[in-house]
Amino acid sequence: MRRICIMRLFIAIDLPRSFKAELMRIQKEVKGMSCGGRFVPQDNFHITLHFIGESDDIAGAAEAMHEAVRGIRPFTLHLGKYTSLEKGSHGRTAVMEVLGDLGELTAMHESLESALYDRGFSRERKKFVPHITLGRSVEQDDLTAMELKNSIRANASLTVQAITLFESRREKGELVYIPLHREKI
Repeated sequence: MRRICIMRLFIAIDLPRSFKAELMRIQKEVKGMSCGGRFVPQDNFHITLHFIGESDDIAGAAEAMHEAVRGIRPFTLHLGKYTSLEKGSHGRTAVMEVLGDLGELTAMHESLESALYDRGFSRERKKFVPHITLGRSVEQDDLTAMELKNSIRANASLTVQAITLFESRREKGELVYIPLHREKI
């Protein structure tokens, strides 16, 4: 008898090492001006395209990815401004904006959403706002958050050449993102 394993899945743009190194530099600056928070490990930086959630349908997700990138050419993205999103009593979510060829990115995202929906996956409820999360529950006052927004300067760009299906798993208390399928553009 075959064992079915439900996994926590998401589709994202993986980032090159040089891009992640720049994010670590920025994250270090944010950490230095924060009183705490849960900061993302370097290996886990990514740009989420669609959070699938609990599923065992890797084949369906891979088919949707294949369909979504059809007609999309490699495109360039770069880091924008640092910002923090208010999360009530749980602190802020520290993020970097993503800028660049947002038309291509949005077209690919919309195509992916449709292809996933056609295969029985649910649509995202939130509006797609491309960003990279640096930390969650980050403790900063309003003045510090504003100071960081005005002082952080980012210098990183990448050419998007693939999208990746990841499994999010907890190992030894840490979140680990395991690539399951990569679809070239």
